[in-house]
Amino acid sequence: MIQRYKKIVVDVGEIKGSKKMELTILRATKTKEFGGPHIHEVYIDECQDNKIIDYELILKLFGRAECIFMAGDVAQCIARGSTFRFRELYELIYQWNLKRDLKNQYKSLKPKEFELNVNYRSHKGILQLASSVIHLLHVFFPDSIDKLSPEFSEVSGPQPLIIEGCEAETLFVYRNDNRKENVFIEFGAGQVIIVRDETAKKRVKDINSDIGLVLTVFEAKGMEFNDVLLYNFFTDSPALLKWEVILSDLDDYSAWIPKFSPECHYILSSELKHLYVAITRAREHLWIFDEDAKLSESIL
Repeated sequence: MIQRYKKIVVDVGEIKGSKKMELTILRATKTKEFGGPHIHEVYIDECQDNKIIDYELILKLFGRAECIFMAGDVAQCIARGSTFRFRELYELIYQWNLKRDLKNQYKSLKPKEFELNVNYRSHKGILQLASSVIHLLHVFFPDSIDKLSPEFSEVSGPQPLIIEGCEAETLFVYRNDNRKENVFIEFGAGQVIIVRDETAKKRVKDINSDIGLVLTVFEAKGMEFNDVLLYNFFTDSPALLKWEVILSDLDDYSAWIPKFSPECHYILSSELKHLYVAITRAREHLWIFDEDAKLSESIL
């Protein structure tokens, strides 16, 4: 297949863009059957990070859809340009099976699906906040996420803590070797500070270079920690005051709250998914701190 792909590149010239590259690879697979080794089963985790066209290629390479197993969380679909939904994958597999089994139309061609809604990482206190974020996605952006049963946990735990009334410099004070400072939050191997981007990460390191592990939301995706400090998520948000529209989901919201518009508030779809990813990294404690506390009031 690689040789066929290279031949097409030579014939048509340089191929720019991931989508054009994927289409070219698909074209290469159509010239003749893929003659690679037989693979019995394929397991794909974090499947929401791929595009539907990627799965079309996978189906062509491995042939039998019933031997491909995929797992993912649509609410963690934060890769730029990704619009993955399980119902689109479901339709792709169904149509694939239909074309390959025209002689047996009465055979069950629908892919099997089931939900893993028991969360073994986070406790009830954290999952309640995460579920509220999913609820907002369903209310304001129903087409951006599949409708699934809410996650639950058998384990109780503390509610997320919103930290107010202190400066960032105070927040990151830790006990040094001389024991001169008081402990506010101790950061070790089981803790992480999650920030929005590299700029925010540098600001944290400038305050305290020995603070410990600092990751962006994208870097922290797929990882888990005992304790998470979500730092300036709303203060650094490009959505700014657009977060206020979230309050319109309340029954007794004030008339001054702006009316929701998909065109005007589309950025909140991505923002809510980033928030969900950050929240669900925590196993035990979640602390939320924003220098501009007013920006976080609408959702917290």
